[in-house]
Amino acid sequence: MSVQVESPAKMAQLASPVEIEGRSMAILYGSETGNAEEIAIELEDMARRLHFHTRMDEMDSFKLSDLLKVSLVVFVTSTTGQGDMPTNTLNFWKNLRREKLNNSNCLGPVKFAIFGLGDSGYRKFNWAARKLQVRLLQLGATEFFRAAEADERHNNGIDSIYLPWKEEFKAALLEKYPLPEGTAPIPNDQLLPPKYSVRVMPTMEPLPADKSATQSALYSHVDNPAPLSQRRFEHNQRQDATFPAWEAREDQSWEIRTGTPVDVLDKNNILKDHPSKYSLETTKKVGPRTPLPTRLAIPQGVFAKVVDNARVTPFDHWQDVRHIVFDVYGGEKLISKVSDMRGQSILSIYPKNYPEDVQELIHLMGWNDVADKPLDMSNKPKRVFDRVDGQPSTLRDILTDNLDITAIPKRNFIRELTFFTKNRDEVERLWEFLLPGNEQEFYDYTSRPRRTILELLSDFPGVKIPVERVLDLFPVIRHRDFSVCNGGASLTENQYDPDAPNGTLPVFPLRIEILAALVEYKTIIRKPRQGLCSRYLKYLARDTPLTVRINPSRGENVMMPLPTAVQRPLIAVATGTGIAPIRALIQERLEYEVDTQVGETVLFYGGRNRDRDYHFGGEWEYIKGLTVFPCFSRDEEEPVAVEKKEEEKEKKKGGNVWEKPIKTEEEENVEFGIVEEMDPDRGKRYVQNEIRKRAKEVAGLMRRGPVVAVCGSAGKMPIAVRKAFVDVLVGEKLVRDREEGERWLGMRVVYWEDTW
Repeated sequence: MSVQVESPAKMAQLASPVEIEGRSMAILYGSETGNAEEIAIELEDMARRLHFHTRMDEMDSFKLSDLLKVSLVVFVTSTTGQGDMPTNTLNFWKNLRREKLNNSNCLGPVKFAIFGLGDSGYRKFNWAARKLQVRLLQLGATEFFRAAEADERHNNGIDSIYLPWKEEFKAALLEKYPLPEGTAPIPNDQLLPPKYSVRVMPTMEPLPADKSATQSALYSHVDNPAPLSQRRFEHNQRQDATFPAWEAREDQSWEIRTGTPVDVLDKNNILKDHPSKYSLETTKKVGPRTPLPTRLAIPQGVFAKVVDNARVTPFDHWQDVRHIVFDVYGGEKLISKVSDMRGQSILSIYPKNYPEDVQELIHLMGWNDVADKPLDMSNKPKRVFDRVDGQPSTLRDILTDNLDITAIPKRNFIRELTFFTKNRDEVERLWEFLLPGNEQEFYDYTSRPRRTILELLSDFPGVKIPVERVLDLFPVIRHRDFSVCNGGASLTENQYDPDAPNGTLPVFPLRIEILAALVEYKTIIRKPRQGLCSRYLKYLARDTPLTVRINPSRGENVMMPLPTAVQRPLIAVATGTGIAPIRALIQERLEYEVDTQVGETVLFYGGRNRDRDYHFGGEWEYIKGLTVFPCFSRDEEEPVAVEKKEEEKEKKKGGNVWEKPIKTEEEENVEFGIVEEMDPDRGKRYVQNEIRKRAKEVAGLMRRGPVVAVCGSAGKMPIAVRKAFVDVLVGEKLVRDREEGERWLGMRVVYWEDTW
């Protein structure tokens, strides 16, 4: 292919869409990981080139009445969990489902199209898009163009469905919304104006070189500190120095921890440097330089600090799992809010990029002269947050705190890069990734090796992105959600903290714990990878300040209504770090044992090895009313029930209902009358196998209307577990067939899934 490389002068001439009356489009997305948002970005670019006046936003940022104000609405949504709507659609979906809207035909004038993203490995594939489509039609809206459902499991991922659908959709737009005579679509090789505004703010001219000594002396006294811009510049010089600067960084962490500045003289003329600075022993760097703990003004965010960050798996284990403890400050309002969540809460963490990655990007793009100057961002994406301290952000700040420079590059990003290189070969190579028929090549270069944006830009050194375009090109860092793994009394065990911040923040921290499995792996090209949040959490030091959010978990609150809910038996199924929300639920139920009879709890826990990933295994024997059936798929020994000490005594006296011969799967299938397909789990021990082995006991609990909580990895596990429960209901004659078994689980059991 031959691509015409535009001259810089021609590239500077932006192709602006023409304002045409009655030609408007809203592109609304629901996304957990950013894939649906990327599709929405591409569709908006296409619509702007067809001269539509566009608005792209999360569904939750759109009112139902706003749907009536545009010519056409395009919905792009993924499905999360087991058929759930994404988090940033829940308010919109709640409003759409209001009962008073039924039979109202309130969306009669609305024309819409839907594109869904899903994974056919899940039980409810593309459920969110299907539910949305049905509800819009119920309210009278008209489907302008056929819906499509992309599948992550296809050879070329979602592109196999998306790319043909996009071209057909474009043709339908031109047919039903023809352009006026003399107006043509804007070609893909012409640059559109930026959506967002970024401008480097003017600053004072730097001092001449011969005044540097005077400048240093001027700012050397504590009563005459250097301006903020000067301090930032000097700080980044120290951070990027080639000489060993570990001592200087220790000074920085000491300042944060003690609140006392380093290298200043007090009244007694005593130098307060960090003691290790004077040690004769060579100091060694124990980890990468971590991001500065700049706090962001995140809506509904609260101040937190790290109390502990401990690895709970052996160091030679393939997976690094962290038990991280935070003190979270939000006063009585936050305590009340979390209390109402009844052990079902989510902690949202906003990760940061590492300084060496940020500096590499700054160097590649030639931004060194402007990296530490304040920016004017009068128009920016909603998730690009300002600093809590009110200081204007620099380019280095937003690259560290807000923009995901290590994400896998998407098609729209690569297309935009073609405008910012003068190298003909680079332009041709970039366009080759985007050509129809080259989807596999695009996938092999980007997703298959998990190549990052930073690596792509290193491969194309001629690309120089203008500062003014950073908010348009780079994806925004998304928060990561973690199930809180403690509840009950443990939340308020540290109700007074003398070191809590002064001012408006009260000294009543909540103690919040999470269990995080860090994402670390090697790609097809054998290159080590770490997830953005995993890398951030791995080196998150004690006392690090950060801004977090706490929200309720998805789905039904299984602790309501009280006290009936805690009197029900609890059948909990957890695999790996899925034990986190189960532990919180168990601890929360224990809070009510003084006032009511708490139902018995049975936990089926699944892991690989007892001595490597039996998370919180040492706690269970001390919890009253709890019986645990651990099953480890890679261990040789047969799973053994771990029961509370009181039941161990009863067992010795007269036996126990749990002591029954364990049937083989073949014997179970004969008894249940089930003809199984070839079982991929055969020969291994999984939670679903253990549920079938304990069929009579599980059925006994099922008769009493239990709470069933299934937590862990999404995909096959929750499907297999639900199937095992239905097998138990059929085999123990509680129901006649599987269909009736499904109805039993839907109507006579509180069934809660928290999977990811």
